[in-house]
Amino acid sequence: MESQFCYRSTVQDIPLIRKDLSKLASSWRISDSDLKQIGIIIEELFSNIVRFAYSDSTEHIIEVKISLTEEKVSIHFIDDGAAFNPVEYFPTPNQDPAAYKTGGMGLVLVKTFSDSLDYYRADQKNHLEISKTLRRK
Repeated sequence: MESQFCYRSTVQDIPLIRKDLSKLASSWRISDSDLKQIGIIIEELFSNIVRFAYSDSTEHIIEVKISLTEEKVSIHFIDDGAAFNPVEYFPTPNQDPAAYKTGGMGLVLVKTFSDSLDYYRADQKNHLEISKTLRRK
């Protein structure tokens, strides 16, 4: 099962993302823990794209494709922002999580909750593919 969504490059679309995920989740039959982690992955990546990928105030479209198999969820982000490979992002290790600035843990959480991240740039667009193995109920 695959679903495709298009969102505007504004944090005001986050409630729409949550609504769309909620609709999908009702038919997915996956654990609450997996569902929460998928939501965090999508919201953190979307938020980072909105906040950091664009140097103008023009509205851009961010595509999110989500597919579900028996064993995993695959998420594919496509945006036309500045090139950025989150796979190559390694924050400075910090022993005290409370010492991180607000918002500084997003990619750490994404990497923690995901099994794989693959990035490529094609046709002036960023493509980020995320895979997460599910723990079935």
